[in-house]
Amino acid sequence: MMQSKLLRGLVVSAICFALGGGSVFAQAGKVNALGAEISGNPAGTIPEWTGGLTKAPPGFDPKKGYADPFASEKPLFVINQTNLAQHEKFLPPGQITLVKRYSTYSIPVYKTHRTATFSPAMMSSIEKEAGKPTLAHGGLAVEGVQSTSVPFPEPKSGIEAVWNTLLRRPAQTLRSHTAGFVAGNGTKPLAFASSQTIAWAPALGKAGTNLLFGLIGESTRPSAQAGEALLVLDTLNFKEDARNAWIVNSGQRRVLRAPELVHAAPAGNTDALRTVDDIYGFNGSPERFEWKLLGKREMYIPYNNYKLSDKSLTYDNMTVDAFLKPELTRFELHRVWVIEGTLKPGADHIYSKRTMYVDEDSWYVALMDQYDTKGDLWRVKMLYLMQAYDAPGLYTSGEVQHDLNARKSVFSAFQNEEPPTEFNVPVRSGDFTPAALRKLMR
Repeated sequence: MMQSKLLRGLVVSAICFALGGGSVFAQAGKVNALGAEISGNPAGTIPEWTGGLTKAPPGFDPKKGYADPFASEKPLFVINQTNLAQHEKFLPPGQITLVKRYSTYSIPVYKTHRTATFSPAMMSSIEKEAGKPTLAHGGLAVEGVQSTSVPFPEPKSGIEAVWNTLLRRPAQTLRSHTAGFVAGNGTKPLAFASSQTIAWAPALGKAGTNLLFGLIGESTRPSAQAGEALLVLDTLNFKEDARNAWIVNSGQRRVLRAPELVHAAPAGNTDALRTVDDIYGFNGSPERFEWKLLGKREMYIPYNNYKLSDKSLTYDNMTVDAFLKPELTRFELHRVWVIEGTLKPGADHIYSKRTMYVDEDSWYVALMDQYDTKGDLWRVKMLYLMQAYDAPGLYTSGEVQHDLNARKSVFSAFQNEEPPTEFNVPVRSGDFTPAALRKLMR
C-alpha cells in the first residue's frame, strides 16, 4: 500500500510531466535544429515547417485554458469502424485495435499544422551542440551534453533516439498542477491531483554534469493524501549514477529514499494499469530493452489539442466509457520516428516489446503500443500534444493509456480543474534537495 502511494507521485507529476555551427543537413536547409525535415510531403498533406507557433492568439487567458488558434476548423474526416480500412496505413496497431474493438472510439483528423518549436535559446543550444554528445557505457549514458534538449538531432540508432525523448522538454523549468484518474468498464473517475516543479540541469547551474532534471512535488487532493511528497533527481548516466528518489512518509513524518520508483513498478492510483517507466511514453534507464530505430512514417497522431485544455471542462464529463470524448480530441498527419524496444534476454519487465511513435518536430512521444510477455498487444497510449505558445514549447493537454484486457484507461497530466502551468519559473538548486522535501511535510 505504501509503495502504491509513493509511486503515484511520480505518475501524476507526468515528469511533465524536454556541433559547432550546426549539422550538415541543417546548414543545407533540409532539416531544422531538431533534425525535422523542413519541407512538407509530396502529397501536400504535411506542410513545410516555418518556425512553429510562438505567439498566443487573441483572447488567451491561462485561467481559461489555451486559446485555440484553429477553433474554426472542422475535421477533414473521422476514422471509425465504417471507414477504418481506408486509413489503416497511417495508423499503428494500437489505434487500429481501438477502433475495431470500441464503437465509442473514433479518430477525428484535421488539417496539419506544424506548430512545434522552442525558445530561441533552446533552439540555439540544440544546434550548437549537435554532433558533440556521445553515447557511453553501451548506451546507458550520454556524455558531452551542456544545455541541449536534443543530443542527437539526426539519430543513427534506436538508443540515440530514446535519449532524445528522455531529454526533450518544453522549457528549462516549469511548475504544473495536474490530475489523473481511472475510467472505463464501470469505473467512475476519482481524481488524484498534485503540484510539482521541474527544473532541468541548465536552470540549476548543473549544465555539463550527470544531472538530467530535478522534480519536487506534493499531493493536493484528495485530502487524505495531502502531505505526501516526492523528490526525483534523474541522470544522464544510468551506469554510474542511478535515479535518486525520496518520498515523505506523512505517517512517520520522515523523508525516505525510494529506490523502487523505476522500471516496471506499478504506478499508484492507476489500478495497476501502468508502470513507472511508461510515463510520457518512456522515462528512466533504457537498460532493460534493446532499442531499434525503424525509420520514419507518416501517421495520424494527437496534435494541437487545445480544445482539451479548456478549463470549463470537468473530469467527469470529458470521457465516454474508457476514452476521451472524440469531439474533444484532434489528430493530424505528421511524420514520426518509430522506435521499437524489445526486452533483452534475462531482463525483467512486464512488457516484452514497446513501440514508440515520436513526433519529428519535437521528439515527444505521441503514441505508443506495449506488448505482454506472450507478444500480444496489451496497452495503448495516446499523448494529446499541444504547442504551449507561452513557453514556447511542445507540451501536452493530457495523456491516456488504455488496457485492452481490463477495458479501462488511466488518464493523467490533465489540468482542466487545476491552476495553469507556469513555464520558466525561477528556481535554485537548493529547491531540489531532501531538505527542501522535508519542508513540505504537514
